Amino acid sequence: MEKIRKIFRSIEEKEVSITAFLGVFCGVVFTRVLIEQFIALSSPISPFELVIEFIHNLFFFSITFILISFFLSWFLKENVVKFSGLFLWASLLIIFPPVFDMIRTGGEVFWSFYLISSVADLRMQFLTFFGHMPTGILYFGTRIVFTLAILLIGLFLLYKTKSLIKSAIGAVGVYIILFVMGAFPSIFVFIYEFFLGKGKISRIRSFNVAQFWGTPQRIWSIDSLGIKYAFAYKLDLVFYIFLLFLLAVIFYQISRKKFWAVLANFRYPQLIYHSGLFLIGMGLGLLNYPNNFQIDLFSVFSVFVLLSSVFLAWKTSVIVNDIYDFKIDEISNPNRPLPQKVFTVSQYGQLGILCFFLSLLGGITVGFPFFFLLLGYQTLAWFYSAPPLRLKKFPAVATFVSAVASIFILFMGYILISPDQSIHSLSWRIILLLLISYTISIPIKDLKDIEGDKKYGIWTIPVILGEDRGRLVIAVGMFTSYILSVFFLNELKLFFWALLFGAVTFLIVVSKKIKPTRVFWWVLGAVSVYLLILVKIVFVNNIGAWIKL
Repeated sequence: MEKIRKIFRSIEEKEVSITAFLGVFCGVVFTRVLIEQFIALSSPISPFELVIEFIHNLFFFSITFILISFFLSWFLKENVVKFSGLFLWASLLIIFPPVFDMIRTGGEVFWSFYLISSVADLRMQFLTFFGHMPTGILYFGTRIVFTLAILLIGLFLLYKTKSLIKSAIGAVGVYIILFVMGAFPSIFVFIYEFFLGKGKISRIRSFNVAQFWGTPQRIWSIDSLGIKYAFAYKLDLVFYIFLLFLLAVIFYQISRKKFWAVLANFRYPQLIYHSGLFLIGMGLGLLNYPNNFQIDLFSVFSVFVLLSSVFLAWKTSVIVNDIYDFKIDEISNPNRPLPQKVFTVSQYGQLGILCFFLSLLGGITVGFPFFFLLLGYQTLAWFYSAPPLRLKKFPAVATFVSAVASIFILFMGYILISPDQSIHSLSWRIILLLLISYTISIPIKDLKDIEGDKKYGIWTIPVILGEDRGRLVIAVGMFTSYILSVFFLNELKLFFWALLFGAVTFLIVVSKKIKPTRVFWWVLGAVSVYLLILVKIVFVNNIGAWIKL
């Protein structure tokens, strides 16, 4: 017993960094997928199917481990961070279910570890420890590993509490979590049908659950695969949002101060700007392909996943910018997390790596094109802020790079709707208009950083010309953007509105009564109203002609 205590003590004392945990956990999950798809007797699968297998396992086990860590944190009244070393070693258990399956079958792996059942069957399966299964469904390796995990956590709780009763209660709690995760597809359908009010959940049978998840369908422009991968693909959309929620909760539990500092530093005008870009892209896609319009559960989840990925990509760029602008922010933005010493640089960098990983994970959950666009966005953001290029030092180049990165977000919305998931059918005039408009308008964000940028040699328009002349040049650029929209969209009915809102925006930018930190909010309001009018005049009133164009 003393040897077991020493083992647990040595594991518990080691706090694991985010990057170390991500590396080991992803490596373990990849090893499991490697065993299932390349060592076990199985049919060849496509690269995208392989990705679905990987991220599905990653989601399932990540969520399971987080839920168990929450339970242990509550049960033992300890910070969840203390269990990072324990769960790092426990992650090795993920590898063994397919190994045990192969030993029993002579090389094959049982396909599913989910309980696709009615309410009555789930009750019986819970009481019989995953027993009472339909004919042909076995959970051989999974049951062994679940049993082993419960026993190990029971031993850990006995080591922590010195009480057999408490360790038994804790082991039952872990079993409940494992069972709920195994039955997640069924439980989700029960809850969904309950809130829709379609009938009693007691009438739902296993085939209803299988149809809900496994029926191949088109989600916007994306065709889901056969029943096996349609099931995993749809479930991954739900799992991604659930995982982000759990990570936010665990971050809050670890440090409320850090949690609120990160939320406060999201820079919400730019967040709204990014959301608008994505939704404009979707709108343009729907104008060209109105038959791809659909509103159902999984189409809504796909939009939430991509928007969340865009937000995380933006947050990653913010963290990179904050790290390399630390000296500037001490002068111009002392309320940000690093100048306030809420984080160390190392901790903040670890958070940035996590946001970067989660952003790309969300993109690839929906499809390869979104992954590559988000990767392109992140690459440009890195070139913009970080050495050795640090393009933000060069005014015209910096704003052009930011404009291109912004266009990538619009492309994401468009290819979600485009049947061939490309931008080939998107009018070049719109792309050019946005590229020019963003390039000459984005310097507005530099007005608040003049003092710090000047001291450290960041040559923005306001630094070169001074605040007053800088405001004037930016205001002229934004006014020009409004007028250009009339000619690029070839719609004279817009001229009055472009003149009106261009003038309003001009006056907002040059007004010294509006603080530099607030200018973006005012401009965002004016641009939003103008965009609504533009959509009404150019698109809603001319849908037929625009589609032919």
